[in-house]
Amino acid sequence: MLEEISTRAGSARARGGIRRRPRWWLIAKIENGRVEFLTMARDEDGGETLPVFGYEEEAKMFLHLGGYGGDGWRTRESSSGKIVSVLCGPYSGAEGVALDPLPGMVADGTLGLVWLGRERFLGWLLEYPQ
Repeated sequence: MLEEISTRAGSARARGGIRRRPRWWLIAKIENGRVEFLTMARDEDGGETLPVFGYEEEAKMFLHLGGYGGDGWRTRESSSGKIVSVLCGPYSGAEGVALDPLPGMVADGTLGLVWLGRERFLGWLLEYPQ
């Protein structure tokens, strides 16, 4: 998978570069000297989903409404490259991402409305048009 992503990135650069969203926001905390990113279960099977936010305000609202504020979780600004790194590295087991989810979406079964599979999301990040 990583080789395929690298090839896609090289092809996009050859076509004149990659235009990506300048920034994304993830929810993270430092645990035992390491950065840990918040994941959530997509469904009853417990598959990991990484929530990804397009605006800091939405990430902060998720923290506040989801009750994560007191547990050391904070919003963390991230580039597209960082998210690729996270999804191809320590969180390569994540099945997908949830774009701008609301905290109650897992409980009410609507997370699928904002969910994208991991490979599809990575492909989209790498092919984002100029």
